Amino acid sequence: MKVLIQKISQPANRKLLLVFLSGFLILISLGVGKFWNLTSLKNVLMTFAALIAGTDIAIRAFRSLKNKHISIELLVTIAAGGALLIGEYWEAAAVTFLFIFGAYLEARTLNQTRKVLQNLIELVPTTVLVLRNGEQTEVNAWEVKKGETVVLKPGSRVAVDGEVIEGYSSIDESTITGESLPVEKEFGSQVFAGTVNLDGLIKIRAEQVGADTTLAKIIRRVEEAQDEKAPTQRFIERFAGWYTPFIIGLSFISYFITNDIHLALTLLVIGCPGALVISTPVSIVAGIGRAAKKGILIKGGEYLE
Repeated sequence: MKVLIQKISQPANRKLLLVFLSGFLILISLGVGKFWNLTSLKNVLMTFAALIAGTDIAIRAFRSLKNKHISIELLVTIAAGGALLIGEYWEAAAVTFLFIFGAYLEARTLNQTRKVLQNLIELVPTTVLVLRNGEQTEVNAWEVKKGETVVLKPGSRVAVDGEVIEGYSSIDESTITGESLPVEKEFGSQVFAGTVNLDGLIKIRAEQVGADTTLAKIIRRVEEAQDEKAPTQRFIERFAGWYTPFIIGLSFISYFITNDIHLALTLLVIGCPGALVISTPVSIVAGIGRAAKKGILIKGGEYLE
């Protein structure tokens, strides 16, 4: 039970649960209306679907307001609430469902990118054999010092960047270079952290350790790349900041002119550009994460675009 609660508490899993519950209620509601013509029950189920999906959106809208920021979530919340008030239960459920579904896709994409980073981190072994006082000593990878001699046995993974000073072997460097064929290493050859020593015993002089290795720089670069926004993404965020108050204001104006609350609230409902706002960051993060998984390093959203 505790494990289940922990899984549900994760953003992507929580949003997936909301998407599933809301979508299930919408389907049941449509079935009740079509096959049994129970309009009242259909409207109740649609209302519950809108509330389930819309609660998470409303919470985020409130948090943004506390930070003096008018977000797109606020527009969705007002539009969904207005649709319920005028009896457009299907519209309220559809708007909130689609928005929470988009939010789930974004959270899922971020999770996948984090898994890629975690896989990169796991390429570095936790312990290393080093020569100290003429004897082989097993130490933690972060305890290796520059200039120390690291012993690499066949099948072991390299933990530092360095130069071969003794021995001969083949090393799988696909994690760094993307090249699937092993590379022969001999005296004077360079080796990199995260690669795998295949068949021979070699000794290397540690030149870059810890956060200074090539692999560590790749991991750091991928993390930073997720935060670097592409021009389109920056434009969309600025657009959302102006668009939300504009649509809200326009709906108020339409109400004062026409005295038609249905028209004003309908304008709010159709004016929600949730998919537009979510699409760009999801695409950028997914592209960078997917490229990293394939061994391609992209410096940021700007360069991906």
